[in-house]
Amino acid sequence: MFATWLGWLVDASRPVVFVLDDHQDHHDLVRQALDVGVEELAGELVGGWATWEHAGLRHTSIGLVAPDALAGGMIDVRQRDEYLVGHVPGARHIELGALSTARDLPAGPVTVMCGHGERAMTGASVLERAGHHDLSVLRGGPPEWVTATGGALVIGE
Repeated sequence: MFATWLGWLVDASRPVVFVLDDHQDHHDLVRQALDVGVEELAGELVGGWATWEHAGLRHTSIGLVAPDALAGGMIDVRQRDEYLVGHVPGARHIELGALSTARDLPAGPVTVMCGHGERAMTGASVLERAGHHDLSVLRGGPPEWVTATGGALVIGE
């Protein structure tokens, strides 16, 4: 899925730098990037995130929020079919791929959610890059919300 999301979410005209873990295959990531037309590959950060932090370079973070501690608006970035099967009441549905062009986003604190947290963190990052702040990501997904709150998911729209 890496190549799909990369092609969907990254501006192919901007340089890309990879931050890799030791177990990630550099050559495979380059191949996937090229396959989807992302060719401005500026390189990779040797030593990964630890190198960035050690250099004292600026960074931000997006916090995780427990399912029973939600506050403010909520955006569910899952695919439409996933959302229709069951979503947290009050969650606004905006698929991850459409998030960068979405209008009328919830104001104030916003929690982004998906099925597990990976797409939600990507979505929160997209929103932050677009200038939105006061963001968090739901730890887990709808099943964890049900377990933590005893609430019921909304089926359908």
